[in-house]
Amino acid sequence: VDKERKMPLAELPYMKKVLHSVEVGLNVHKAFLLILQKEFAEAIESSQDLSRALVTRIAAAKVEAVEFAIKSLALMRRDVGSFSLMASSPFGSNNDILLCCRFAEGDSRVLQQMLTRDLVKKHSKFPAVARLLWRVLKAWLSGALHSPAKLQYLRDQQLLRLLWDLAREYRKCLQKGMTKAEAETEAWIQAELVYDVAKTHAQQLIHSTVEQQCGRSKDTLRFMDMCISDCEARHV
Repeated sequence: VDKERKMPLAELPYMKKVLHSVEVGLNVHKAFLLILQKEFAEAIESSQDLSRALVTRIAAAKVEAVEFAIKSLALMRRDVGSFSLMASSPFGSNNDILLCCRFAEGDSRVLQQMLTRDLVKKHSKFPAVARLLWRVLKAWLSGALHSPAKLQYLRDQQLLRLLWDLAREYRKCLQKGMTKAEAETEAWIQAELVYDVAKTHAQQLIHSTVEQQCGRSKDTLRFMDMCISDCEARHV
């Protein structure tokens, strides 16, 4: 702190805040992974095919656990100062291997597209879209913006916007003379919310699964706040 007073870096207020956020995220992700390991083992032992719901949660875990590790390392590297630049430090270039994890055992971008595409398919018919619209409106009227349901509300809101964007772009492509298949592909490519919906959906799955299996706790509430802040920051 100064010449007369010394203090561990981890005790400094700004570093305490970063380390607490990392610890919360680590606890929630570890709990989620343990739940998935148990479900996966039970499916294998009983010789059952993996359910689509389990496959979806595994994809969410792969994407978000890797992203959490990369983000946490970047935050700590930023705040520990010049020590983070030393090759011998825990934050040195050796940790760049984490970037490879984005592409190993399933490219994160491809898995995110899968997560979003499954949601879009579930809402490809008018009755499903109407239920989604009603769910968003009902959540807004019931005060979901100030409750633990806010993360799901944001996911549904983003999905609704994505469906509108896809439909609008699809019509434009058809008017240009494209075939239906070409129009669907082009609309998907042009959609800007695909990865945002995937991220919010994955975070919502992680949060809701851990709360359902382990109960609500300070960690799950703090994790939800972190996810909401992350989601809102992407749409400023």
